[in-house]
Amino acid sequence: MTTITNDRFSKDAPLDEITSSLRSNGYVIVENVLTPETVDKLLSEMMPYIDATPFGPDAFAGQTTKRTGSGVARSAEIRDLVVHPLCLGAAGELLKSSTEFQLSQTQLISAYPGSVAQKLHKDELIWDFFPFATDHHVMCQFFWALTDFTEENGGTRFIPGSDALDAEEASDDDTIAIEMTKGSVLIFTGKVVHGGGTNLTDEVRRGLILSYCAGWVRQEENQYLVAPPELARTFPEDLLKVIGYQQGCFAMGYAGDIEEPMDVLFGRKADTPIVPSQAAGKAANNTAQQWSKSVASRTVQG
Repeated sequence: MTTITNDRFSKDAPLDEITSSLRSNGYVIVENVLTPETVDKLLSEMMPYIDATPFGPDAFAGQTTKRTGSGVARSAEIRDLVVHPLCLGAAGELLKSSTEFQLSQTQLISAYPGSVAQKLHKDELIWDFFPFATDHHVMCQFFWALTDFTEENGGTRFIPGSDALDAEEASDDDTIAIEMTKGSVLIFTGKVVHGGGTNLTDEVRRGLILSYCAGWVRQEENQYLVAPPELARTFPEDLLKVIGYQQGCFAMGYAGDIEEPMDVLFGRKADTPIVPSQAAGKAANNTAQQWSKSVASRTVQG
């Protein structure tokens, strides 16, 4: 079992310390980020939808667990969390090998008494089990505690430093239970081996997953059905960019006549259409920048 480096921080801790621990352990806990009042307001916004959510269809989803989505459309508090500086800062750092990153999923998980432990797994398996390089991250997740998380109520179990470990070879004996107070957040990568624990209490454990992914992979939750144009136009542009209403990477996600999605959404007309060198802009990685320069050079020579 990997030796755990510091895995617990205050909400005022430097971002570089948080992300260093995240890379080392595969997860990190930041304590008491949200006030109890904020958590209660979020739950009050979502409770009608939680009540209407069916239990999971199988053991992995949880047959006594509810997974409630569409958070961006249903909750103002969730919309604020999506663009929370901690989320954008940590996700931006972990996913910095990609030109852009985006919101992949919102899921409020309610684990009722008797919810059984999940099979140990890695979350990046959602992309057709593609074998991403061990040091290449495409996913960064934030599990916000909406109730206290304890070992007894099934707080998620992790194998620290398990990026290179095959989940099929993982053992429950190597896991540790994550315990944190209401309002704290568990940040973890898509590579770390983990699984929800068994809820042995008589209370519901609730937590909100906000998952972010590289701009060039498909989002797990379809954010364009969650927030179609008529609803999206009511959101601020910083939120719209994160949920996907922007060009995602070097030349992906444009709309209309090679236009920025935000311009199409609001009926704006840019002076010039997007071309790869403009689309990548300052955020493009070095490879993309060099490619753009070579294309421009050949165009001038031609």
